[in-house]
Amino acid sequence: MTHHRTRIRFGALFACLAFLAAAPAQAESQADFYKGKTVRLVNGGAAGSGYDLYSRMLAPWLAKYLGATVIVESRPGAGMLTAMNHVWQAPPDGLTLMLAPGEGAVFAKLTDEPGVRFDLTKFPILARVNTAPRVLIVNPNGPYKTMADFAHATKQIFIGANGKTDGASDTSAVLCHALKLACKIMIGYPSSKEFSLAAMRGEVDGTILVDDSAARYSEGNQLRPLAVISRERAPLMPDVPTIFDELKLDAEAIWWIDFREDLRKIGRLLVAPPGIDPERLTYLRDISRKVLNDPEALAEFASRNQPALYGEPEEMAGLVKRALDGSLGAERLREIKAVITEKYY
Repeated sequence: MTHHRTRIRFGALFACLAFLAAAPAQAESQADFYKGKTVRLVNGGAAGSGYDLYSRMLAPWLAKYLGATVIVESRPGAGMLTAMNHVWQAPPDGLTLMLAPGEGAVFAKLTDEPGVRFDLTKFPILARVNTAPRVLIVNPNGPYKTMADFAHATKQIFIGANGKTDGASDTSAVLCHALKLACKIMIGYPSSKEFSLAAMRGEVDGTILVDDSAARYSEGNQLRPLAVISRERAPLMPDVPTIFDELKLDAEAIWWIDFREDLRKIGRLLVAPPGIDPERLTYLRDISRKVLNDPEALAEFASRNQPALYGEPEEMAGLVKRALDGSLGAERLREIKAVITEKYY
């Protein structure tokens, strides 16, 4: 009996030592896999857009930590749905990644947007790269000098956007619906760069941009920021009031603004194709966490007014799941779809 117990103890000890030896070996095997490889970071935004800029800033840092060559592959079109569909079907080998429009993809699903061939809940999320408050910004020579001017407009307001769920358009639709305004959202611009220029030229009255883009266009009074569409002020534009600072909103308006703001927190997601090996996924998540918490990387991003705000993949997956689990109810979903895809076009 004593010898039997001794054998059991030694067996358990050897098993434990083998496990401890295997753990770093597994990590090392993932590191070895990426050495000398080329990773494609797919960008669905047009040249000069926020997604394009973030992708190009991320690429060298991912390359540094992966020990691989990371190239940005641009696939613009259909409010970034073209790129999402492409990555959905890409080989799950860990060599294709994407900076995905998390909130836009949620809206595309909620509104049954044509052309969606992916299930966002099944995309492996590596990290949230950033999320930023959205700012209503207008032509400085137009009639709207304050948020109150905008909220009490007596004529139709023209707003520039890309597609119906590109962030600018759906936030504009929510804002116009909440404030009971007569708006016309002009879609079809290739990216935020083009519809921002349209606002500067006076082709449209204004648009809605994330705070890093809004901050760039407010320099030199190219465009005038009126309000942050949130309860909190924008870190890059602390002097711009929130819509709650400027207006007294009724309960229904508050629901719409808060609903859109909750989805905004999902932000820009770094994702991989579905079906990726669990160990490789864990490794990529660890690399993403290191990149987005590297002080030098954060300082570089901030210096370009493109700050990173890391979000844990499990938390982001939870936000996506809750948005798409049906808890909003059929009636509210029909209303959301009508507001986002029909009412202002």
